[in-house]
Amino acid sequence: MTWRALREARRYLAGALLAELALLVAGRRPGRVLLGAGAVAAIFFRDPDRHLAREGDLVYAAADGVVVGVEPATDPWMGDGEAVRISTFLSLHNVHVNRSPVAGRVAAAEELSGSFAPALFGRAGENHRRRLAIDGEAGRVVVVQIAGAIARRIASWVEIGHSVSAGDRIGLIHFGSRTDVLLPASSVEVTVRVGERVRGGVSALARYRRGEGLACASTSRRPTWSPAAV
Repeated sequence: MTWRALREARRYLAGALLAELALLVAGRRPGRVLLGAGAVAAIFFRDPDRHLAREGDLVYAAADGVVVGVEPATDPWMGDGEAVRISTFLSLHNVHVNRSPVAGRVAAAEELSGSFAPALFGRAGENHRRRLAIDGEAGRVVVVQIAGAIARRIASWVEIGHSVSAGDRIGLIHFGSRTDVLLPASSVEVTVRVGERVRGGVSALARYRRGEGLACASTSRRPTWSPAAV
């Protein structure tokens, strides 16, 4: 666990410490609650280093988990062209640190209030969430961190103007959650299927088509991608 992840876990450890003090005052044997909370924090807030020789034309997973959706989408931050949304569900046992799918600069960020439906459900797209737009060499990528029904908290580790490399840590969602990556559909070929397990900063979600760059990333021609292809 890194110090940054430990800061996110401290509220739960502090609650366990208060429970231990209450047990001590009540004459109960202390230690078990704090030990259990420490074990939970070590599991849910682990932050492993991941080193990989990354390829510039690949878009990497922003989170660990299972791909639960690959579908066309529209988004005001993606311009007028059609986008493709790739959704990853993070269960309780997954690493919950999110990573940048591409190298670039954080161009926009916002936090949106919403409900707290279980992250596995489709309506979780309207949950409390944080959105980041990252402008890379081949165009814009939008990452949406979606809170789940348990802890309901998202920690962001980057702000507007920050430069990131593919695989850099950008934040952490507490406990069960979902992470969406939106890409320009006309510029990429999706390389994952629904049901596939991915690892943040390691697994490829998509590949930019050869010769595609900033100019074609902003075009609005219809994509060749289709749900049947993935």
